[in-house]
Amino acid sequence: MFWFESGVYAGMLFSFALDMMLGILHLTALEKEEKTGWRSYQRTMPVGVGKVMAGKYAAVLLTVPVSVAGAVVSNLASFAVYGTFLPEALELSVAAAVIVPPVFAMFSLPFYYWFGNQIAQFTSFPLAFLLFFAIKNFEDGKWAVADLEGLVSLAGDPGFLLLMGALALAGMFLLSLALSAAGYRWGRR
Repeated sequence: MFWFESGVYAGMLFSFALDMMLGILHLTALEKEEKTGWRSYQRTMPVGVGKVMAGKYAAVLLTVPVSVAGAVVSNLASFAVYGTFLPEALELSVAAAVIVPPVFAMFSLPFYYWFGNQIAQFTSFPLAFLLFFAIKNFEDGKWAVADLEGLVSLAGDPGFLLLMGALALAGMFLLSLALSAAGYRWGRR
């Protein structure tokens, strides 16, 4: 129903849902680690906290190409079904594919390492709500891709905005990594 109600935006909206699922995937993997007591075992290994956290965050970044591929495939599938290709929808899908999974992870992983999986899952609800809100508004036709282009043109040079956004995302990702490492070292045992 989601696909048919969305019309030409179906590929973009499906891509957004995939991005959110990939962002939550990391919490699911950590839940399995928690249930098996992996952290206790991992602490006995000759691997420092820096390498452990670098591996966790590298895994997050490795899901981004999967998310981007999903964005391209879902938009092409939408084109095949509806016969209308929206380059702007593909651009938004790819941008969300690059941003959403790392944002989910960088927001929830520090909570996981400090307080546990349940708290981390609850903290991801606001992000999920915002994404569902965006999807619902596109589905209802309240937003249009052309409106978003106008918003970007009002904000200034798109290249500069992209660079500033990438730098801000990288800074927040590194801050999240540091908070997670501190939580792994000193947080709940």
